[in-house]
Amino acid sequence: MLSVPAGPHRARRIVAAAAAAASLAVAVSCGDDSTGASGSNYVYGTPVAVGDGQARSYVLMDQGKPLEFGIALSEAALTNLPTAQMMYEYLLPLPATNPTQLKLVELDWNPQGHPPPAVYTVPHFDFHFYSITQAERDAIDPADPDFQTKTANHPAAEFIAPGYTPDPAAVPHMGVHWTDPASPEFNGQPFTRTFIYGSWDGKPTFMEPMVTAAFLQTQPTDTAAVPVASKHEPLGFYPDRYIVSWDGTAREWRVALGGLTAVSQ
Repeated sequence: MLSVPAGPHRARRIVAAAAAAASLAVAVSCGDDSTGASGSNYVYGTPVAVGDGQARSYVLMDQGKPLEFGIALSEAALTNLPTAQMMYEYLLPLPATNPTQLKLVELDWNPQGHPPPAVYTVPHFDFHFYSITQAERDAIDPADPDFQTKTANHPAAEFIAPGYTPDPAAVPHMGVHWTDPASPEFNGQPFTRTFIYGSWDGKPTFMEPMVTAAFLQTQPTDTAAVPVASKHEPLGFYPDRYIVSWDGTAREWRVALGGLTAVSQ
């Protein structure tokens, strides 16, 4: 089974969100909203410096309901990114309006990718959307004497999207990654974008689009359906697709969980 092992993710540089946001406070305020289609509006979180630009979380709202939840990258964010062989982690403040169950938004830049070789070993971003807190995420630590037991404790089948299979090793400060063997990158096609689920100690914990820098540079308008589980934990808003798009007016890329629907089981 192809997997994303823990090793490469241990070499990481954590970017201080508060300090980076402060440097951009004059340029963009925390409450920077803009209007979307049909009267919907984008509500952004405080920006964090990425490359020569910025990244910020957002929620697209319509009449009090979230339509999508994502991360926006400004046009300059892909310029002068770091190139050392490690993962660069950016923690993004949540939007002021956030009716979803999501508690932590993390953007990771992988200049040289990560295993498996010849699959994900190209420059790309990981867009993590967690339903656990940062403290809970940070507690996923090999120093925990129960780390291996918790790694092997998978959610019940009804909480797993059809076709997804777990990696055998957990990634520290992330958890167990679940990938779809039917995805194009596992079947002879180049990796451009994909969708991953995460879990820890028997519970689903994150949703993660991964997108290559090269694909973003094409300024795509791309939507891909995602398999969904029959039950969800925690209850909240869940996507049936993910979106990778370029907004030529705002001059930003958006990578988002789309088609959000409130679930009651």
